[in-house]
Amino acid sequence: MKIAIVASLTLLSLTAPALAVTTEQYQFKGESASASFSQYDGCNSTYVNVYAFDNVTKNAPGAPTSQKEVYLYYSNYNYCTGIESYGSGASKNPTFTISNSLQSASLNGSFTVTDYLSGPTVKRAPITKTVDVALTWTGAADIYRGNNHSHNQGPGYISNYRSVGAYRDAKVAGTLTLDGTDLIANLSSYASLSSSNSGSLSITKK
Repeated sequence: MKIAIVASLTLLSLTAPALAVTTEQYQFKGESASASFSQYDGCNSTYVNVYAFDNVTKNAPGAPTSQKEVYLYYSNYNYCTGIESYGSGASKNPTFTISNSLQSASLNGSFTVTDYLSGPTVKRAPITKTVDVALTWTGAADIYRGNNHSHNQGPGYISNYRSVGAYRDAKVAGTLTLDGTDLIANLSSYASLSSSNSGSLSITKK
């Protein structure tokens, strides 16, 4: 009897289908710098924003992928005349550097934007222009750090996630020139530097 039971269990173990295991793993590491400039003088409202980042992502088992990019936006609205001008653009692989300790960053180069102009007495089709940027960020406050961890588990499923980030206010100086005019001259500014490192792992058995 015992021999028959052992033989039956052995047969079941040999014939039972193996569970398929699916593993998904993602990693992210990046640093960024942002700056905004603004002014309101009664008739004119001006706003400029610059955001640059340098990221590395990896979806295992693939190789890491690097991405460096800058986003630009500017606008000016005259409440007295109703005329508005604004433009925006994004460029890949800019000359952008940032220290790992969020001490400083710099952005230099000429970038293409699409420029718009409209109002009660003037309107034209969008045109392409070039903005020359030379900006430097300097860390000017304490560094704030944060982290987050999570774990989820269920029948045939396990998921883990973790992230670590840092942020600090900064001072920004330099020029952002369009059509020979520095768009950020004498404007109030707010700037920051930040970094992030995160990853996730999920295992599914079916």
